[in-house]
Amino acid sequence: MLIKRYFRPRKNDLIYHYCSAETFHSICTNNTVRFSDLFSMNDFLEIHWGYQIWQKAANEIFDEVTEEFLNKVDEIISGSSLSFNFLASCFSLEGDVLSQWRAYADDGNGYCIGFDARHILGLPSTPLKVLYDEKKQIAEIIDILRKIYKFESEAKEDERYGKDFFEICALLSADLTSFKNPAFKEEKEVRLIHILTFEESNTYLKLVDKGGTYFGEDYDGQEVKFRMAKNLPIPYIDFNFINKNGDNPIKEVILGPKNDSRLTAIAVYLETLGIPNVKLRNSTASYR
Repeated sequence: MLIKRYFRPRKNDLIYHYCSAETFHSICTNNTVRFSDLFSMNDFLEIHWGYQIWQKAANEIFDEVTEEFLNKVDEIISGSSLSFNFLASCFSLEGDVLSQWRAYADDGNGYCIGFDARHILGLPSTPLKVLYDEKKQIAEIIDILRKIYKFESEAKEDERYGKDFFEICALLSADLTSFKNPAFKEEKEVRLIHILTFEESNTYLKLVDKGGTYFGEDYDGQEVKFRMAKNLPIPYIDFNFINKNGDNPIKEVILGPKNDSRLTAIAVYLETLGIPNVKLRNSTASYR
């Protein structure tokens, strides 16, 4: 839906993932990146912020469309949590930002991994550049709503609000996950979204990965796993990032401002694991 914000990297562009030492070790030894439930991300408004933007856009466009149309869209967006579960893997366009060291890399003790951007987009996901400007967020949703309304208005009466309408609005609800509070704009985030679906299971529901395109080839999905955050189970999937040619996308590693490891030790570690020719450097951020 938000074609203008699809992340389209150039050759040799990197995107960065800040993490603790434990997560760094897990990524390097397992060759995986984790897609985790958006509801469990650090910003408690991850999902709710996007819904608030949708409400503001709907109010602004109220006189241009019918109330029935807006209600139909809202039914799908507000009910999306009962139909879909959004997983995300979060990256940044910047690899050495103090606020991110503090928030995502064990208060500066961790690492930041620079991945080959084109390579990592081979994972089954929708890559979106996060938008932080509230006015632009509202304008984007209004533009999409106008297009959906025009499409539905031109459809035959018995074909309105059918399968196509549901799928478009479901995509819209996914796109809302790439809106964030302006307070986070320094992060310059690129968010990779992967969608799980709910299926009936006995008298309840279960999460299912329906698959997608994995390095240019179709795959049937994989097992959904969980981790515990205090007493709450959080769904996730770890995707292997080694492509069929055996290429590893890790190209750079930055040590956090409080990370006292020697660069030579990390170089030996990576080479021993079979991750070759990685550029290594220390953070230039002053933080002790």
